[in-house]
Amino acid sequence: MGYERIDKPEGKLYHYTKRENLEQILKDGRIRKFKDRESWFCNSLENTLRLMEMTVMQEGNLYYDVYGFPRHYPPFEAEDYVILELSPRFQNGDWVRWNQEFPEGTPEEILRCGEEFSRLKLGFRGDLKFYPDPQIYEVSELLAEQKQDIGITM
Repeated sequence: MGYERIDKPEGKLYHYTKRENLEQILKDGRIRKFKDRESWFCNSLENTLRLMEMTVMQEGNLYYDVYGFPRHYPPFEAEDYVILELSPRFQNGDWVRWNQEFPEGTPEEILRCGEEFSRLKLGFRGDLKFYPDPQIYEVSELLAEQKQDIGITM
């Protein structure tokens, strides 16, 4: 299936990034595509955290970078990440979804995981401009709240 064009999402968008990128993002007033054809967003804070669980929180697990080279996720440090709640401004670009592709005979569990992964991400082909002063969430605080909500003490 690969890429599929989708309608422009309505409302707020969420984007996670390393804290080290935050100053430049705020200065630019846009999320720039990164070594890829598009930049990626989610339509809720919950979906963003789930996407992070499936990617950057997978410490040591294998993934393929944007050039197709195998890599391993580095240690995850929640303090190194923030999530921006963005109100998009006028944009010039296409919205897409990447549908994970799997070979015939792939186990059902992996197919379901790939479908969930594909549905979490909204791709924008271009640099997404946003209105000033976005809400910024600390990932470490969000994860601590999640643990508290389900009764896990730290």
